[in-house]
Amino acid sequence: MKKTTFYILTILLLTSSGAFSQDDLSRKNLNENIGSTYLTEYKQAEYYFNLVPLENSKYNFHFRYIKSGQIIDLYRENDENFSGQITNFIQETKEVKTDYGYNSAPINYVFDKIKIADTNATKLGQYILNTKSNEIPTDSLIPNWNFNWLDCGAIKFKYKIKNRISSGTYTCPQNQNDSIKYVTGIKNLKDTISNILELKTTFDDFTNKLPKGASYKIDGWITMLKLSEKQLEWREKNKPMRDYLKTIKDTIDNYLELELNRLIPNSADLDCFDDYRLTFNKNGQLKNMKVDMGFWERTFDKDYKKCRRILKKAFREIRVDFVDPKYVFYRNLSFGGKEIYITDPTLY
Repeated sequence: MKKTTFYILTILLLTSSGAFSQDDLSRKNLNENIGSTYLTEYKQAEYYFNLVPLENSKYNFHFRYIKSGQIIDLYRENDENFSGQITNFIQETKEVKTDYGYNSAPINYVFDKIKIADTNATKLGQYILNTKSNEIPTDSLIPNWNFNWLDCGAIKFKYKIKNRISSGTYTCPQNQNDSIKYVTGIKNLKDTISNILELKTTFDDFTNKLPKGASYKIDGWITMLKLSEKQLEWREKNKPMRDYLKTIKDTIDNYLELELNRLIPNSADLDCFDDYRLTFNKNGQLKNMKVDMGFWERTFDKDYKKCRRILKKAFREIRVDFVDPKYVFYRNLSFGGKEIYITDPTLY
């Protein structure tokens, strides 16, 4: 049986009006030979951001930490104080035409590099050495580590201490049970780095410099949209509409999920794996149902045709007429492991 992952698209709206200089940021186009997916390997980080592989590092201590949107490097030569830098990065996207309309595709990495204050680098370096975090095995070697989280992300640690190289990848560490061996140490290291280096503030400063009127992706699935002045004007003009739709959002979402799972109780057994974009008219009736699939797939894929037919039959009995939508509204429908899920893509 096919396996599917349910993705929840989170959209962040940034409207900073601070001055921007192109010279503040660097860019590197995606390279299919290196890999255009979101930093699945260390060599991608080294290629895109001009980072020296730890195996070739001149330092006797070199620590690299890769997390969502940031890479932290700490290093020390001989017995001198520690130094380091933070690389902030994001993927810039552009619209591409598909069979069902338009979709956003990543085109490059945008990044900058910030020097870490030596006092903070030294504090962190000593913490890492004192806690011996380099001796923690990677998650696949830790008994009872839970890998069943969806869209949770992972963090990567890599160490060079003298001539010894070690590394560890930890999937969704924040959701692991503290009773599992090593989990507390991993969480403490992650939080200590974040607090001392103020990583959230550093990343916010980076995103504030990004050009407006463009869209970006974090971790390959979290979309960040920076509105242009015209888009901001349009958004302000349509604020009353969004405010009203927000008041009925949860009511509509809960109703659609409840009814769909009541009318299609065996959805987990249907081999339905596509995500649908639903458009409802201002009277609450389903107007359109689109899927990210080519013409020939839509024409000949038997599972898709079966699932679409089942959904259309269910929607004949579903009417969002107990509230007055007043406006056209949109929802995303996904088949999960056990049931059908509804999410709202609207930027409120």
